Amino acid sequence: MAIIMKVNVKLYATLRQYAPKDLEIGESFPIELEKGTIEEAIERLGIPEDSVTIIMVNGVQTRNRSTQLHDGDLLVLFPPVGGGTAE
Repeated sequence: MAIIMKVNVKLYATLRQYAPKDLEIGESFPIELEKGTIEEAIERLGIPEDSVTIIMVNGVQTRNRSTQLHDGDLLVLFPPVGGGTAE
């Protein structure tokens, strides 16, 4: 029997389309994971792999999508950053 863990997720900018509809900006929501990796969380949310470029776990940035999450962790995902002007 697989152990299920719950992590909290915050999605920003264009990734908010993958969050529950009634969520406020900056509000987290729980998801359940079996393997407990960032990669599994992104997959479970239905987010295309190349749509996530900034990943933070409990306030610490990581690029390793195989990072093991723990029950109660906060996973924050951002899409590629754009905008602004170059001078």
